[in-house]
Amino acid sequence: MIELQLDKEYKLDSIHIIESFFEDKSKASKRGTCFSISKKLLLTAYHVIKGSNDLRIYLSSDSYINEEHIIANCIYFNEEYDIAILEILDERLDNFITLYSTSVGLDSDVQVCGYPVEKQHYHAPMNAKVTNNFERINSREYSFEISQSNTISKYAGMSGSPIIYNDNCIGVLRIQQGKNTLYAISIKDLLSDPALINILQKNQIVVNIQEGIDYQPPKHPKSPFKYCLSCNAEQPSIKGIDIGFVFQQWNISSFTETVHDWIIDYCLTQKEQANFEGGQRSLFKYARTNYPDNNLDALGDLCLHIAIRESYKTIPIINKVFDMNNKTFSCTHAVLNFDSLELWIGASSVSASIEEGIQSAITSINYINEIQSLKNRLFMLNSEIDKSWPHKDKLERLSNSTLDLDKRFDKIIIPIFIMHNSELISSYDEQNFMKLFNEHAQSCRELLKRDLEDGSVDFINLRVFYFPVSDIEELNSALLEELHS
Repeated sequence: MIELQLDKEYKLDSIHIIESFFEDKSKASKRGTCFSISKKLLLTAYHVIKGSNDLRIYLSSDSYINEEHIIANCIYFNEEYDIAILEILDERLDNFITLYSTSVGLDSDVQVCGYPVEKQHYHAPMNAKVTNNFERINSREYSFEISQSNTISKYAGMSGSPIIYNDNCIGVLRIQQGKNTLYAISIKDLLSDPALINILQKNQIVVNIQEGIDYQPPKHPKSPFKYCLSCNAEQPSIKGIDIGFVFQQWNISSFTETVHDWIIDYCLTQKEQANFEGGQRSLFKYARTNYPDNNLDALGDLCLHIAIRESYKTIPIINKVFDMNNKTFSCTHAVLNFDSLELWIGASSVSASIEEGIQSAITSINYINEIQSLKNRLFMLNSEIDKSWPHKDKLERLSNSTLDLDKRFDKIIIPIFIMHNSELISSYDEQNFMKLFNEHAQSCRELLKRDLEDGSVDFINLRVFYFPVSDIEELNSALLEELHS
């Protein structure tokens, strides 16, 4: 039963050991992982086979122990992408993995399986999260990175492993860097090579392509934040935010100057911006009148809006703070992640202490999870979805009252922004800052896990942003002064 589950979830029956031998007998052989993409073709990392004159494929662990191999030839390679396609001549493969060309979403859960040398001949299935995406960088060497597993320390032999999402291969593992990062090349990037496309077409290999793959979210201003911590090892995932220090002084002026440029993006929806008649300065003044100066919670909501716009490919739908039934609504965004539609409903808290901040956030989380609260939120979306938006048909699912509530989206994500006064900032210790920041962030996570209902952390998909500050009132006053200068 366990083996069948592995086959299904990690495509184990399509993943194989590859061993490269060289004409120069003084050179040691190389081990790697490859996987079948058709009955005759396999995909692997090029550096595993570079310079080899003898490629041996072992279809399983037992095959490797019994020295039962099949011979393969390299029919294509791309050294820049570190990828190669191999062909076997005298055998046919029974199982293979479908290739999926898609934009890879940050924090997405993926599966990886390969044959690390440290595990000898045994396969090593692992669950991972996408921890970074380099899609917008033209000079990128890699497409994205994923988290490592606590069951593997050295990944030699895993190069060439498929990265799997929803039974399809979205990328190929290339290299390990440091103690917590694995780099990958995406199938989407591989398909930029016409020679590869030609081979796939010649062999009648169908590649699934995500609809709207080239979607880019609305542009946003420069961010004031530095993400000094990103931890997915435990749930909920947490990102630590800082704005830096200059001559031991917290960088408030830089923060307020940069946030100034976000007021339009935060206070006005894409629809309101598109319909506005007037110049940029008039647009800013109009947006500023919509910023609730007398509501300190708006500061947290504004920061949350910035954090998720920058960190994830979100479509902002409702940005302002709304009060219904004496409850505060934070921002509502949508995310097109792979082929699914995610509804992001924010919860921010601004408080004097971390304990107060956690309790405020939990109150908001519980309210978001109430069915009537969700209905109210989705009802409000109807008037905000602009007809000019890409994927409007997908977004209109959110406000379609003829559908059952749980059919209007594929997943709910609750991003939380926790801002509180902290001695970490007011009594800045440059030498120990990162160590102390990690401790504070871990404390934030533990308090959330402790105070949420049992099982809620697993049930609710949280994204936590942690932002300790020197003095909330001082920060807010400085921002208002900047906005009205």
